[in-house]
Amino acid sequence: MRAIFHSGHGRLEDKSNTFTAMRIGFALVVVYAHAVLIPMGLPYHGVWPEFVDATVQLALDGFFILSGYMITASLLNRPNMTSFTLSRVLRIFPGLIAAVLLMWLVIGPLFTELPLGAYFSQAQTLQFPLMVLSQADPMAGLPQVFNASPIGGTMNGALWTIRYELLAYLGVGLLAAVGLYRNRSLILVWAGLAAAFGVLYQITGYSGPGDDTIGSMARFGPAFMIGAGFYAARDQLPLSAGYVGLALLAAFASQGTAMGPVMLQIALAWLYLWAGFLDVPGRIGKALREVEDVSYGIYILHWPLGMMAFALMPGLGANALFAIMTVSAIAAGWVMRVTVEKPALAMKPRVLAFLRGPARLAAAE
Repeated sequence: MRAIFHSGHGRLEDKSNTFTAMRIGFALVVVYAHAVLIPMGLPYHGVWPEFVDATVQLALDGFFILSGYMITASLLNRPNMTSFTLSRVLRIFPGLIAAVLLMWLVIGPLFTELPLGAYFSQAQTLQFPLMVLSQADPMAGLPQVFNASPIGGTMNGALWTIRYELLAYLGVGLLAAVGLYRNRSLILVWAGLAAAFGVLYQITGYSGPGDDTIGSMARFGPAFMIGAGFYAARDQLPLSAGYVGLALLAAFASQGTAMGPVMLQIALAWLYLWAGFLDVPGRIGKALREVEDVSYGIYILHWPLGMMAFALMPGLGANALFAIMTVSAIAAGWVMRVTVEKPALAMKPRVLAFLRGPARLAAAE
């Protein structure tokens, strides 16, 4: 009995966890959901597609839960706001810029049904990079591209969640900058407020300007902050199979109530963090702990790759499309990791040194 309820928290700095492998797994769940969606279009219909859609929501919540946990650890252990901001920018934007340029200047011209001159003269084409990179419209399309799919008007349907990841970074960054995210107790207060916001949204709902954005914030904000809360209270929240089971039972009992979505996220946080810190032995454990982090590349590149495959072979079913998307997205993700993400992250010490130079001169004056 004691073993069932024994704490399984590890130390992130030891890198003895499988969170990277889990993020890759989450990304592949998203890939499968989109392999179903690309031939079918919206809404999902049928028992299996609806089950896939429900499953992918658990994966998306998982991204935000793990992000909240690890971002909070970073802020508490290395409370330098310049370093934090630069890390977040270098994590998100180099890969996103590369993906946007690839879609805009390579994939779009190859797969548009317009002549090239007409393609590049369209306002939609000219506005595309700004709309996506600013996240004003992360699901923007390009003219007459991917018409074979029922949802061909969207150039990359996976990018919509990046807006909420950036908002989460911005929110906790601002709180940390003014000293309101440095204390574990304060972090738990913010986590509680985020959860209350999620419950309030379930009770009241909202229909009006920006309702999609507010609804998504009421979902992903609590997920991120629940992950943050688990890190802040890691000495009081044991990770164990027993507590995971109890959390899942509580989540099941609360389904259909306003508390249901938040209770499910709490249960998922317990499950994912417990699983991520499990000591997987042998070569499999070593491979899971040391796997190259290609999750971001898979996530932001699989959609256009799948759309290209479907445009070339419109009769593809979901399983065949998933196989093509998985292989190509893993390969493309690895290339992006090696050629874009790692070099960008390696620039951080030099950029920090450059930024600190003017600061030292100003202090000396």
